[in-house]
Amino acid sequence: MRKTLSTILLLAVTLILILTGCSTTIAIRTLVPAEVDVSGYKTIAVRSTIDNTRWILPVFWNSYIPIRGGISEKYLSFLNFRSCLDFGVSSHISNTATKTVYKAVNTGFFKVLDPELTDSYVTIGDRNGNMKKTFLDAGVDAVLTTEISNLYYDEYIIQERSEFSSTAADGKYYPIYFYAVQKYEITISYRLTDVENNVIIASGNFSSGMRENKTTLGKTKNAAGDYEAYSYVRIPTASSLFEEQISTFASNFRNALSPHYVTEYFDFMPNKPKVKRLEPAYEALEDEKWGAALQIFADEYARSKHGAAGYNACILYFTTGERQKAYDLAQELYLTQSMTDALELYHDLKKIEEKENAATKQINSTEKSGSTGGSTGSLAGF
Repeated sequence: MRKTLSTILLLAVTLILILTGCSTTIAIRTLVPAEVDVSGYKTIAVRSTIDNTRWILPVFWNSYIPIRGGISEKYLSFLNFRSCLDFGVSSHISNTATKTVYKAVNTGFFKVLDPELTDSYVTIGDRNGNMKKTFLDAGVDAVLTTEISNLYYDEYIIQERSEFSSTAADGKYYPIYFYAVQKYEITISYRLTDVENNVIIASGNFSSGMRENKTTLGKTKNAAGDYEAYSYVRIPTASSLFEEQISTFASNFRNALSPHYVTEYFDFMPNKPKVKRLEPAYEALEDEKWGAALQIFADEYARSKHGAAGYNACILYFTTGERQKAYDLAQELYLTQSMTDALELYHDLKKIEEKENAATKQINSTEKSGSTGGSTGSLAGF
């Protein structure tokens, strides 16, 4: 169910007090728009992620991790570790990506069809030769397609001599450590298709970049170079490494394709120059009594033009819904006291409001951003 505007505005001023050292910070939960203009797309269908890499399993699959770097034969018998490239890695990460993407864009502001239902519509569209009509008949405004466009994995065992010496019964030595190294990279591409206008309105990709995981297997324990195995060694599977990285893409998809909430932080100014009359205001802040604190700050500013009191009142005016008062007071502080912090606060608060307005427009608008494309039965991006 879509969230109503009243719910949005209520959540947008959720306040949390954070005490950090000598400063007091207030956290404000605010609504921001999707990076892509999703105005007018009330129903979005999410397809299952497709692995388009046609990935060929490396030769070490279902074997042992290769040894590289000229490791002495005396250690080879200790370094027989099975490959961590698990069977079905492609299907595992495709499933994880599907769940991650669906959950990321399903923030409650639009109707989002789950991948299983969406895939069934794709099958029907393929069979009847009219993908566009199939989705239109189902009331779908846009279809999100995601693909694994790049997948890389390598693993091997190496040795590295420590820079720091140790001492054993047979003398001083520099331990040699043995590591299982896993290098991996994944890229997920996406495209959002406007069904009615038959155009791709957005596309992009998110990549992990080349990542490395290093697991210590053992080391030499004396000057003679005798091997000491670690009692517990757990090398992660390739699937788990990829799945962990995919989970970090959730925020990328959410930021790109759905309005969502973020948290903004504002620091209250300390009581300088110190005014005893303001002490109850700071106590009220700690007790999260926003109205009481605002009243004291505002009264003190009106009485003495205390800069910190005025600045803090700006923050509280804004967070309690009196935004115009916040803007006016921030400008007054800058114009009368040359308080640059107040000018920065003014622009920060204005930016929050602008983003909230843009997000609300995306949620409420019925006008789609996509221009008209082809009118054939095929659908752009399929």
